[in-house]
Formats: sequence, C-alpha cells, structure tokens
Amino acid sequence: MQTEPIESPAPNTGRIATRLWNAARTEFAARGYHGARVQGIARRAGCNVALLYRHWASKRALYVEILKSIWVGNAEQVVSALSEGAGARSVVNAYLETRLADPEASQILIREYLDGGPFLRELHASDPSIADPLRVAAETLVQGNGHALRQGVDPQLAVFTVGALSALAAAAHQTADPFYEGPPLERADWKRHLEDLLLHGLEECGDRRS
Repeated sequence: MQTEPIESPAPNTGRIATRLWNAARTEFAARGYHGARVQGIARRAGCNVALLYRHWASKRALYVEILKSIWVGNAEQVVSALSEGAGARSVVNAYLETRLADPEASQILIREYLDGGPFLRELHASDPSIADPLRVAAETLVQGNGHALRQGVDPQLAVFTVGALSALAAAAHQTADPFYEGPPLERADWKRHLEDLLLHGLEECGDRRS
C-alpha cells in the first residue's frame, strides 16, 4: 500500500494557502505547536504574516486544522489497508505503512502526544467519531487471521500503542542511521525490523518468565 501525505489545505484553496499549509506542517513538525511561530511559517512559505491571517484566524486554528487532517487522513488510510486482511500482522502493517509514508505528519503527532494530546482531546470532544477507526482496528486485531491474540492483551490499548510507536519510529527513521553499524537503512528494511519487533517482541517464546 502506497500512501501520500496530505499537501493541500481544506477548505482553503489557492497556491498561497497551499504554500502556507505545507510550510506550517514543516514548522509544527520541527517545533511543535508551542515552539512554532507564525513568522516562521510565513517565512518558509515566502510570504508575509498578513496572508496567513487572511486564510486562518490564528496559529491555533491552523494547527487544529492540520492536526485533524493528519489524524483523519491517517485513519482513512489505515482502515482502507485493514480491509485487505485481519489479525495483528494486518494492523501493524497498516499503521507502519501509513506513518512511514509521511514522516512529517508522524512528527506532528509525536509532538502532540508529548504535550499530552490537548488538541486531539479537543477534536475528540467536538467529534467523537474520530475514534471510530481505532475501534475498527481493534476489531481487526481480535479477528486473528489464523493467529490468536496473546491472552491478556487489551485490543484498544494495543492499537493505540502500535499507532503511537509507528509514528515515533517513522519520525526516528533518519535519526537511527548514525548509530547503526551497517549499510544505510532503507525504508523497507526499517519497516521489516519494526514489524518483526511489534509482532514478536524481543524474547523467544520459551524464554518468557512470569
């Protein structure tokens, strides 16, 4: 499954709005909501701050719109991928493919998680249906596809954890290169490693201790 990052704003249209949207994604990914500056966004977009305020009322409004587009867009891609299979492998693969396809979006999500998720909570409060894809993924997880889910695993917590770890892994992909004593890690190699780790953990089954 190939996914593409969301690059155009909605409902705002036009080349200036698109430049500002893409610049804001980069600024929020690099600095988080609190560290980002409207001047920095405008500078990245090659325009002045007044143009930004012509399209969005505030930095907050722009951030919330971008965060929602990432959350909803990622969720749609995950659910679409889940329609092709079931069980843990399908869930892990869907999240890894989605997050790795857009590392910038993953960085924004990670920074939101680190801040305690205040804007995600706000989005959920205004529209609880944004949690529906997590339930779909949890149901897919317990379907098994021939492989039983380990006893005691909470499907909903497992899905949220896989999604969050996939975002962190996507954001950290390039960071790992200097510390890895081997050839540069291609995206496919990185994905295989993450998939194996998320599915099987670190210990052999026979080595597990109570």
